[in-house]
Amino acid sequence: MAIKEAAIRPITSGCAAGADRRLGYIAIILASLLYGGNVIAGRVIAPLVPPLALAAARGLLGLPVLLLFALKAGGKPRLADLPYMALMGFLGISIAYGTFAWSMQNSPAVNAAIIFATFPAVTLVLLAVGWHVKPSRYQVAGIIIAFIGLALVSTRGSLAQLLAMRFQPVDLVLLANVTAASLYNILGQRMVERYSPIVTSTYSLFFGTLFLLPAGFWEVSRQGWYLPPSGWLLLIYMGCIIAGLAVLLTFEAVERIGCGPVAMFNNLNPLFAIALAALFLGEKLSWYHWAGIILVLGGVCISLRQQPGRQQGQKQGQQ
Repeated sequence: MAIKEAAIRPITSGCAAGADRRLGYIAIILASLLYGGNVIAGRVIAPLVPPLALAAARGLLGLPVLLLFALKAGGKPRLADLPYMALMGFLGISIAYGTFAWSMQNSPAVNAAIIFATFPAVTLVLLAVGWHVKPSRYQVAGIIIAFIGLALVSTRGSLAQLLAMRFQPVDLVLLANVTAASLYNILGQRMVERYSPIVTSTYSLFFGTLFLLPAGFWEVSRQGWYLPPSGWLLLIYMGCIIAGLAVLLTFEAVERIGCGPVAMFNNLNPLFAIALAALFLGEKLSWYHWAGIILVLGGVCISLRQQPGRQQGQKQGQQ
């Protein structure tokens, strides 16, 4: 009953104003920077270890980080809300982390980049269908512009490569990742109205990791586990920093600006990955990188504009 009640209540686009809203933008930009590094780390480490074991290890490493904050913050959810948080953990941790690790091993890079770029569109479609939140024309325009920019980067500016791309059955795993992560943020918005972001992120990570452990242990028993020292450093980053800190920052942003705008900032993740690769790996930026960056940033900025009267109506709806 608690799951149904929480799921059917209206979701709106966060109405925080002034400094609090700016803090939300800062939080999601920092989270996007960290997620950008996660893509690079995932490409390196995912081929070395079983996917579900990797996902479980990330959760185990992230939990102590969140627990450290949670113990200082205090508070715990009601018993009736625990199934809801377990559902969040299953979607946003068990499915999202597991499919991410699997896709890093099995999906073509271009296909993965294109499908991951649909995250904002999938989020707005789910909000419209499940929660009757109609996207603004600025959000639609911003999504289209940013998607074109990411497609340009993913295909290295080659129209022939884009036209030659063929979707494969393995791409369904990527779609499951995007859908699960979108639902995680949407459902999380309801929880951060009741509890702090740290409580929401800690309990969802706990349940998601708990669901992954049996499959993770089974994979290790069948396939083994070996990581070089550099691999362990990357795993610690993917666990402590991404599963811990980045998830917390995401829910801080969801609380302040809503899951719709947060989804748009997901477009910054590959941009930060490109910047980090250029900075640490010495990769050179080509014209299509710069063109894609301009389009993505422009799309994100356009999507954040409010239609006349829309913001006031959203505020009244939340009162």
